[in-house]
Amino acid sequence: MKKKLVLTSVAFLTAITLAGCSTSETVATTPAGDITKDELYDAMKASIGETVLQRLILIDVLNDAIGKNELEAETEAELLTTIEQYGGEETFNYILSQSGFANKDEYQDVLYLNKLIEAAVKQETTFTDEEVEAYYETYKPQINVQHILVADEATAVDLINQLNAGADFAELAKANSTDTATAENGGETGMFGAGDMVQEFEDAAYALEEGEITQTPVATEYGYHVIKMIEKTEKGTLEEERENIEKLMMDEKLADNDYLTSVMSKIVQAANVEIKDEDLAAAIDQFLPAEETSSSAATSEAASSEAASATSESATAESAN
Repeated sequence: MKKKLVLTSVAFLTAITLAGCSTSETVATTPAGDITKDELYDAMKASIGETVLQRLILIDVLNDAIGKNELEAETEAELLTTIEQYGGEETFNYILSQSGFANKDEYQDVLYLNKLIEAAVKQETTFTDEEVEAYYETYKPQINVQHILVADEATAVDLINQLNAGADFAELAKANSTDTATAENGGETGMFGAGDMVQEFEDAAYALEEGEITQTPVATEYGYHVIKMIEKTEKGTLEEERENIEKLMMDEKLADNDYLTSVMSKIVQAANVEIKDEDLAAAIDQFLPAEETSSSAATSEAASSEAASATSESATAESAN
């Protein structure tokens, strides 16, 4: 999932079940006294409350906006596949911990929400004929190339000379390329399109015809490349390319955080969400018009006129919005 918004891992997501507790039931005892559910909830609310509440609200609101879907089942299946790919839950849980996730449930929740966001954006986004036609004018079909990446220009020049003398590109790539992701495959990148590679590499690659090799090293931030064109797809008519163009246009929308936020704002505002807990009132402020955001900042500003200590409180309230 490419994805989007400030919705990354949240520590101890499973503790959200405490949100509905109003009891002072003891959850731990120490020689100095007891720790109650109320105390635990208040402490967690202060540290991660807004982020967790935002997540819960978005899941509910998006599910309602999208309607009946299979995304939850799809998420569960994808999670199981991922665990298998890592060789079991022990290794998978270790990877999660290294990535900032508290546990498997939290990761699944993040994955599920990202799928909901993507589905909502697709449902809310349409492209006009004029937009598709304008995109088609600059559209470049995907290509497939081989490349050899080296650290210095002299080495790249020597490789070009060897290739011109009849050396095998794949063998030279395996022996010389510092791009470990492609070297073992003879330097083959796989199909890619405009915007997928750094600009210098892309410009040089698209300028080649099938079977042609760059005759001067191509300098990028990664080093010096020697590139050979393997497959160059011809550009079809607008109607032939339309489906692929609209997919590329949608991919760009999904990668645009400002656009994602605008779509989410529209959906959240239509849902008329009401947060009862004043301490968490700013949880969805980023999706609301300025005049409708929580009054926490204004309250802090008023308090600052009564006591000098309120200055830091006002700064804290603003940073939460």
